Amino acid sequence: MLLVAGLLPGLLATPLIGRLVDSRDAAKLLVATALTNAVIIAWMAWHPDLTSTIVGASILSVAFAIGGTASFALIPVLAAGLGMTLPRANAVLEFVRSAGMLAGPVVGGALVAWGGTGNALLIDAASFALLAAVVLASGLRRPVEAEEDGEARTLLSEYLPVLRDRRITIMIGALTLEVYATAIADVAFVFLVTVTLAAGPTVFGLLTACWAGGMMAGAAASGTMAMKRPAPIAFVSGTVMGGIMLAIGIGISTTIGSIAFVGIAFVIGGAANSAHNVAVRTMLQREAPANAQGKVAAIYSASTSSAGILGYMTGGLFAPNGAVDAYILSGTLGVVAGLVGWLLFISIKARPS
Repeated sequence: MLLVAGLLPGLLATPLIGRLVDSRDAAKLLVATALTNAVIIAWMAWHPDLTSTIVGASILSVAFAIGGTASFALIPVLAAGLGMTLPRANAVLEFVRSAGMLAGPVVGGALVAWGGTGNALLIDAASFALLAAVVLASGLRRPVEAEEDGEARTLLSEYLPVLRDRRITIMIGALTLEVYATAIADVAFVFLVTVTLAAGPTVFGLLTACWAGGMMAGAAASGTMAMKRPAPIAFVSGTVMGGIMLAIGIGISTTIGSIAFVGIAFVIGGAANSAHNVAVRTMLQREAPANAQGKVAAIYSASTSSAGILGYMTGGLFAPNGAVDAYILSGTLGVVAGLVGWLLFISIKARPS
């Protein structure tokens, strides 16, 4: 129930969120959602019952979706304001996210152990309030282009120009298949460690750190690239991710598989993951018109969230003894997504600038 509440409302609201971000100042929306998050999380801390938790998670799902879409649209504005290239701005964001993935569970666990769940949630709420204050004080703004005809348009008619851009749809389609493949491996990972490799929580933690560390390294490296053509980097890195998962599956099913082998593969896969994320966001932000970036981000978010849910369901079919088969399947799908996506992408001419 908690997982559904945390995913489904935001997913269902995504089309409306894309329209909202393109018709309002994304910076103000980010401030408003950060404050909403702070209030709801504090309320959940003071009302530790099932109903409050489920309702709070549902509201947070929508608020996170709005905040994520607004952030996507703000990155080009922030990059221009800081005199930073768009790939570098996306790389900084990816580095911070990767560091959060590595440190967040550790800090969260320490806070719960130190002061209990309620106090940990209140500290989390304070962090969102701080985010709102920082964005508000920065003076960051994203001007909105007014509609020329001033006529009300249906939701479908607003999304049709984006959906007809075949470069965007192919990129998001390939990314969706990559996310689906990765989600299958994510579910199988715990069983790969505990059942197939017969290892314990320490190894599980170390391998998780290997992937997160690889992501941080990949994000740092991506920030040094000009990325005049981000699409090839996106498809190549996606193919590498698939190849890594396939190699893990094949390696463990033979004599070359070991914990060290998986650790090295995870570092490479994590680096490819960050490069992929940076290149995809950069390509979509450059490809989308300024007045449609919210809608592109909404499609991007809805597609990947749906793929993640389906991937988790598929991965569960392989538990607990089929982790190797799950990695072979996810790796194959990842390689296919990268190679076929690239062949389709290069067959389409770029939109005139």
